[in-house]
Amino acid sequence: MPIKVLLPVQRGAVKYIPMTFHLVASSAGNGRVTEEAVLQQVANINASYADQEAKFYIDRFNYFDNDAVYNTPGSAAARSQMKLRRAYYDPQDDWLVSRKGEINAVSSTLAHEAGHFFSLAHPFSGWDCHPYTLDEYTNPVNVDFTLPCEGGGGSSLIELHNRSNCNTAGDHVCDTPEDYNLGLLYQNDCDENTSIMDKNGEVIKPMTNNFMSYYRDCSTYEFTTTQKSLINTDFFTIKRAYIRTGVVPNTTPVVDPVAYVSPINGEESNGLSNILLDWEDTPGANKYLVIYDRFASFTFNPVKTIVTSSELLITDALTENVTYYWKVWPYNESMTGAGYSTAQNFRAVLGTGINDIREIDGYSLSPNPVRDHADATLTISSLKAFGAVIEITDASGHVLTSDHLQIAPGISQIPLQTNDIPAGIYFVILHSTSGRLVERLLILE
Repeated sequence: MPIKVLLPVQRGAVKYIPMTFHLVASSAGNGRVTEEAVLQQVANINASYADQEAKFYIDRFNYFDNDAVYNTPGSAAARSQMKLRRAYYDPQDDWLVSRKGEINAVSSTLAHEAGHFFSLAHPFSGWDCHPYTLDEYTNPVNVDFTLPCEGGGGSSLIELHNRSNCNTAGDHVCDTPEDYNLGLLYQNDCDENTSIMDKNGEVIKPMTNNFMSYYRDCSTYEFTTTQKSLINTDFFTIKRAYIRTGVVPNTTPVVDPVAYVSPINGEESNGLSNILLDWEDTPGANKYLVIYDRFASFTFNPVKTIVTSSELLITDALTENVTYYWKVWPYNESMTGAGYSTAQNFRAVLGTGINDIREIDGYSLSPNPVRDHADATLTISSLKAFGAVIEITDASGHVLTSDHLQIAPGISQIPLQTNDIPAGIYFVILHSTSGRLVERLLILE
């Protein structure tokens, strides 16, 4: 997980924290967390750290399929695979592993694990292996130290409510109150303890909504002032120098919905492949997650792609006479919470053209759509020579250009200049004595 900040490094500078998301599936390719969930999670963790001059952003996505990493990420085999896929080297492990169910818009798990990455301990340090139970510790607690883990280790001085030993007990942070890990076994909510007492007979008052504790279902979570200071200090230490590379991500808010251009509102496509999905640039966005599918629910066989411009060319062959749905999620590296804009749809057809000219046995118009006033080319295959008139008209039938042509037998390519034609939908019409050929042309800015 690389991290990047403004240079020269200043203690009060914004902390830019790039994250490489390794989206792991089983070896069969199943179970991978979705890109949508990651985008929601980045917005979530940025909200969690918003008051710390910290900005997480997506450095890149990495996809790989491996049973060991997917099923047993703590195993030696999994660790070996993860080391192979790192984009840089550091002698310490610097990745966070999360269950896919915790990557979403509301879970505080990744914010918690990032706290560990930046040196924070659990406020209940020492209670990890043996959380408080009445049988083991009684009430009031009758021992000074927690029970050690199997094989030794994990024992810690028990923190008192009066804070008299806060510098040496628990997480050694005095503004995180005593915490006996009640959240793990006793509570699924944020209700404070009213009965369990420390060795002095005082009721303990854990900070139930602390990010580093184990209390669940709190409406909001917080870091204490000292915890924030420790995160900031760790970020600017020498051991984190490898992630302070000076890159400043795009932090412009992305709030506007996508303005779709084409194909929308049930339009028919110009063929079954090379279909251009087009939309206007969304303010603040430099990346777009695009999805299309045969079902409006996007559950049949969705195709997802991330692009850096406001268009996507579908090169795969679609099924004829089927309606396809598509939608776009605009975002940038750090502002990822916009979500999908309203879905659009189009019908995949072989072509919208009409050919009544008996001399022509094949034709194509490309590129279509045309962008940046480039020329289009009408390519026709003719069985014999014939005379014709070629026109470009607007949707109302007004003729914009008109030229007389003499078509030779075989393949002919007719250039169509669009530099003086504004963006819009037009028709290319070839007239002859035996009929006409009509093809729709879309011109984009």
